[in-house]
Amino acid sequence: MSTSIKVWRTYGEGRYGQMHITCAQPIKGPGRKTPVICFHQSPISGSQFRVFQEAMAEDRLVLCPDTPGFGGSDAPGAPVTIPDYAGAMADMLENLGYGAKGKGPVDVVGCHTGTLIGTALAVSHPNLVRKIAFASLGLFNDAERAKMKAQYGGPQPILTDPAYVPKAFDTMVMSGGHGIQPERRLEMFAERLRSGTKSWYGPEASLNYDCETALKQVTQPVLLLVMNEMLGPNTRRAKDFVKNATVSDVSAWAEHNVWDEHPHKFADEMRGFFDA
Repeated sequence: MSTSIKVWRTYGEGRYGQMHITCAQPIKGPGRKTPVICFHQSPISGSQFRVFQEAMAEDRLVLCPDTPGFGGSDAPGAPVTIPDYAGAMADMLENLGYGAKGKGPVDVVGCHTGTLIGTALAVSHPNLVRKIAFASLGLFNDAERAKMKAQYGGPQPILTDPAYVPKAFDTMVMSGGHGIQPERRLEMFAERLRSGTKSWYGPEASLNYDCETALKQVTQPVLLLVMNEMLGPNTRRAKDFVKNATVSDVSAWAEHNVWDEHPHKFADEMRGFFDA
């Protein structure tokens, strides 16, 4: 960890209970720049952004909450929707004093499920969101959604398939994660298991969300970061639906592990947009 960055953990209140948040800012203080909140993909946690968070926090406050039911955040009792998750984030931000009558809005960073939570938050609570930066945007057409549901939808056999955990370990720790340190791969594997039998709530909510319709309602400036990965084309396609979109093609150096491989370059790409 950089000696110029202060990192701490706290909890906020949301409609499903307590929400765990990892916070980072310069030791000298966050200055007057708009804070950034990062919404992670599922089924992991805000730990996804740990390396990137420190890079982004060199000149501002960066909040990385765990989505309800993931990481250290309390879980809903039954499957919920993307707007429900966004509502919980709004609860948390307002309880922390953000909004038109408090400390003002935040800037949003999202990845996979987090892009949809960010979209829903921007639509339902525009006073909480100033600007948005999305990578790996979960925008699917009908054919893509059907394929993803067949692969990732519904409850997972975590308690019934003896091979489930070993296969996940091989995929995430042994075989995957090019460019990510083994300890980080193990950390993300543990975070995936941490959500237990409710791990499918996030992916299911994502696959049932009408992202296209929601994107058309977003009025805030949006930066679409097109990476060299599965959802790169989907992210680029979003420019057809967002009123105020900027496309940044970073595919020459950014793959799906960019949060760990090139955290400063990725942070600088967003910083230029947020500070413009």
